[in-house]
Amino acid sequence: MRAGYRLLIGIVAVGLAIVSTNVRAQGLVKEMQWQAAGAAADSSYVRDGKAQPSIPIGWAVMSPMIVVIDGDQYSPIFAPCDPANPGLYCVEILRNGTTFSESLDMGHAFAPAGFQADLAYHPPLLFTDGTRLLVAYWARAKDHRSIIQLLSLDPKSPGPAPWTLLSTFENRGDELLSYLGGAMGPTGEIVIAGYGTGGPARSHRLEIIKILPPYTGPWMPKQLIAEYPSPAYAPEYPHVAIRDDGSISILTVLANYTPCPENQVTYSVYKNVIAFEGRYGGSFAARWSDATADTVTDPANHGDSCLFGADRYPLAHFWDKQSQAVYSIVRSADLDGVDATNKVESNTRFSRTFKLYRDDSPIVPDLAAYFPQYFTDPQHPCYRPQSACHIHAMTMTRLDNGEFVIFANARDDDPATSYSKIGVIWSKDLQTFSEPVYLPTPFGAGYGISVAQPDKNGMHSVPKLQFFNAGNTYNPAQLNYNQRLTSWRYSLE
Repeated sequence: MRAGYRLLIGIVAVGLAIVSTNVRAQGLVKEMQWQAAGAAADSSYVRDGKAQPSIPIGWAVMSPMIVVIDGDQYSPIFAPCDPANPGLYCVEILRNGTTFSESLDMGHAFAPAGFQADLAYHPPLLFTDGTRLLVAYWARAKDHRSIIQLLSLDPKSPGPAPWTLLSTFENRGDELLSYLGGAMGPTGEIVIAGYGTGGPARSHRLEIIKILPPYTGPWMPKQLIAEYPSPAYAPEYPHVAIRDDGSISILTVLANYTPCPENQVTYSVYKNVIAFEGRYGGSFAARWSDATADTVTDPANHGDSCLFGADRYPLAHFWDKQSQAVYSIVRSADLDGVDATNKVESNTRFSRTFKLYRDDSPIVPDLAAYFPQYFTDPQHPCYRPQSACHIHAMTMTRLDNGEFVIFANARDDDPATSYSKIGVIWSKDLQTFSEPVYLPTPFGAGYGISVAQPDKNGMHSVPKLQFFNAGNTYNPAQLNYNQRLTSWRYSLE
């Protein structure tokens, strides 16, 4: 990927950008690494002693999914309750890599009377009010009735800890709110955003709900943020950040789920990342967006459904109290060119960058430039030297000591060309970065890294790096199975 670059002392020349690096005395110190209970990478995932299939826990970038209470790390792991019904999942909460909670059947546990579960397969969201672990997820019934559940666990409970239902939000009619993302505000309020479907208009909506402490009362009414007429504008994977003044920022992507006219195949085509700003109960407006070229030039503003290689995708979005700003990472891929007679084939040649935004301003044009050497492959070069085509996902956090920490990973399907290490860099000013450190993983980096972030889900202090990944790089025959979750804790000294 970076063949032909000239490495200078402290500076790497990358195209027109100047990348400033600094070798510091600081370093990552591994304190703990926990491998979740399960089978070997070439065997079936084991849950309750039985082989189970398991989609990657990070296949969907749901946020937040990690909580630290009194130094202990809590994270979810899940698999189908019954392998014969892969649409209904059971979840367990791990504490420091070992089972802490009872198994929870997300489609059936605490369901309202008459609720016949049909779907419950997205990872749950995790929060804390300082004394309890709070878990939120959605479920849909066979008659398309759907709910959002908020449950709690007592960290002081001896394992396996029992679940307690706090509150249930029930959608109207056949409306569904899925692809959830959330945040906890300064007064403990929980705001959850999601992709809204169904209803009389059959529209595609970005909506939010809100609940106040102690979380046992009713949810506040659902609020519409944006509405679109067709699946050419599906607002998915929302990330939520809440500022100290209570204002809300939502980063989402509009996906185009209309069939490609060339072959009538429906691809996952992510076209336009939009940041909405506002207050619950008040108005929201789009503050900034980052769209593909084919979306910008499209009179309908949804982009070409055949050009799935040209995409935008939100990867991180959180409020940082230290700098009083919201930080976001957006993955951007642009095609080298488009053959009008064979658009699908045009997707094979692209360049990819990872933009870092502070509020509405891009402050780093490409974070991938700070990860030289490792994410390269002479036999499978990127199509442009400055492209990060072998990096698929990034996330970030900020520690109490002021260091921003950025993670990068690949999710290649072919174990012969995959990159199983997790890349890590850090910076206090987001101008000068450390040299990258690459952490080896036993089963590949997986689809993404989930890291504890300050002021995201009730944690106001993040002194150490607490994160997890779920990898299966070395089982190409069943990439969506046999996931192995690894939890990590590092200090930055």
